[in-house]
Amino acid sequence: MRRRTAADRTRGVRPGAAERKARPARRGRTSRVRADRGVLRLAVLATLLVAACPGAALEARGQGLLGRQAPDVGPEQAAGAFREANELYAEGSHGAAAEVYEAILAGGFHNADVYYNLANARYMAGDIAQAVLGYERALRLDGSHEDAAANLEFVREQLADRQVRVGGAFSAALERFFRRVGTGRLALLVSLLYFVAIGCAVAGILRGAFQSWLLRAIVVVAVLLVLTGGLLGYRIHRTTVVREAVIVAADVPVRTGPGDDFVLEFRLHEGTKVRLREARDDWARVSVEGTDLEGWLPERTVEEI
Repeated sequence: MRRRTAADRTRGVRPGAAERKARPARRGRTSRVRADRGVLRLAVLATLLVAACPGAALEARGQGLLGRQAPDVGPEQAAGAFREANELYAEGSHGAAAEVYEAILAGGFHNADVYYNLANARYMAGDIAQAVLGYERALRLDGSHEDAAANLEFVREQLADRQVRVGGAFSAALERFFRRVGTGRLALLVSLLYFVAIGCAVAGILRGAFQSWLLRAIVVVAVLLVLTGGLLGYRIHRTTVVREAVIVAADVPVRTGPGDDFVLEFRLHEGTKVRLREARDDWARVSVEGTDLEGWLPERTVEEI
């Protein structure tokens, strides 16, 4: 595959993006096996109650991710601002374009393409930390955004702190899966499998018996439901429970405690991704994934994804 050049990877507008409206982030023989109908009805009810939990978690994610809110401006105004920002970027006014993209986001339109274009504008303006932050937020909203993923990897190669991916081949494959499928599609697949399983169970109850092929179908669908449900739960956990941030200051001393009088342990630099562990008195305790590095730094030097 041809390696993208810097010009290729930092383009401000995806194909057709200038015409796309800025929109709110979206959110044979058979054997019969008799069964007690009352027990099956209770099992079906229990399955319904259990399955409601992931749905509630996904809904909470949709309401809370990146502080989404009701748009303060209308869709037409946001679309006009998006076109204006794209034109500014094309003219080389990257700083001005970034300000317009940020105004769109401040108006409540949290869209992956807007974050992507904002990140490109910030990179071209020389703000590599905000570029990383923008690409990360674009991927948080749309894990299948291939351009954002490619540009993020490109920018990471230029960071002072080189981070190594942890987890081996399985972790890399899982990340590629989430990027291609996305949380929304995975949630849809879980819902479909769930209703198929319920449909098979109801069919057996209404027939008064479960044929062997129906039992096999239920088992297969149940296994797939558990697997996909587990993946969905992991993805929701990663995007809502795990708090991650990006270092936005050029050079940050990390200390053993929340204060300048504590011992300096190491230093981090702009664009490095960290995990937020704790906050206390305007200080944040962070850790670097894949290492044993952990310590305290001023809260103003990091910005949450």
